[in-house]
Amino acid sequence: MGKFIEGFWDTALGVSVRKRFAGNSQSIRFAVGTVLAMASEYRIEYDRGIKDAVQQLAVLREKWPLAFPVNEQDARPLTNSVAREVAAAMGWSHVYTFGVLGRWKLTAVYCQAVLRDNQRIALDGSPAEPVEPEAKAMARKRPATLAARKASQAAKKAAKVGPAAAAVKEVPAPPLPTRRAPLTAEELRARVRASLLRA
Repeated sequence: MGKFIEGFWDTALGVSVRKRFAGNSQSIRFAVGTVLAMASEYRIEYDRGIKDAVQQLAVLREKWPLAFPVNEQDARPLTNSVAREVAAAMGWSHVYTFGVLGRWKLTAVYCQAVLRDNQRIALDGSPAEPVEPEAKAMARKRPATLAARKASQAAKKAAKVGPAAAAVKEVPAPPLPTRRAPLTAEELRARVRASLLRA
């Protein structure tokens, strides 16, 4: 089956599942195909949540203004079970909810709130569990990740625009026509004779 399948089983499904299908390559292909199809469906739903996040965050702000504040200084870290609660209350799938909340939780404002506060809050604003050190470590890394991504995108954009702009600059402008003095009668006669002889 190849190293990809073995690595896939080890990372995505676990070694015990791979051992269960050992020796039956047809079952392995079917299971991998099913898992990859499910993964693509989840990815589509997650991406749809990311795409709709701006509109859906406005809806969440109306429903839970303490959990999703408009003012940046009022942002607080949300409880770990917030995705489950939002999905149940709004009738969304869990994967779609992760996409919507992912946009909010990956913002610089939310990361600053995680670093600043030691207590998470529930959707109604009541105190919940404390902020874990792992969450604070990820929040510390996020601004650097965002800055690196912006720099990479700017470099790619400059690379795309740079050669095109240089190619446009290299093309010389056509020379402007120079004005000549009007032809004399002798020059006109010579041109007419030359054209008659060619014909």
